[in-house]
Amino acid sequence: MTKELMQVYQKTVLEHSRKPHHFGKLVNATHSAEGFNPLCGDKVTVHLTMNSNGTINEVSHETTGCAICMSSASMMADAIQALDSAAANALCSQVHTMLTSDSNDNPPGMPLKSLEGVRAYPSRVKCATLPWQTLLTAMMGETLTTTE
Repeated sequence: MTKELMQVYQKTVLEHSRKPHHFGKLVNATHSAEGFNPLCGDKVTVHLTMNSNGTINEVSHETTGCAICMSSASMMADAIQALDSAAANALCSQVHTMLTSDSNDNPPGMPLKSLEGVRAYPSRVKCATLPWQTLLTAMMGETLTTTE
């Protein structure tokens, strides 16, 4: 990772963790799921309003935990707004690949690319992936609690 990307990572994580976007409960949600990582205490609830063709009309999250988890949830909510479920699934896959391998195949754009800095801290990868895994569960229409 370049020094410039590391600086963007640090700045973006701080911005999104201090002022998370789409934070709070979505009262008219059609889909929701909860994710919890018992190893570090991160907890994410993703709320979605999806229309009948699978497009995400609204998204919100209730996240407690570390700055990486909070910022990842915030960036995720920004990125998936107005996507259909196929595009959101593809983006989840791209982010997961970016966070867990050195592959540069079809990387997501900025600001999501700034999460690549998490790879430098392997023990924190689960913090960054928890919101995305919870999103996948919510899109499937499941309301079960997911555990990392």
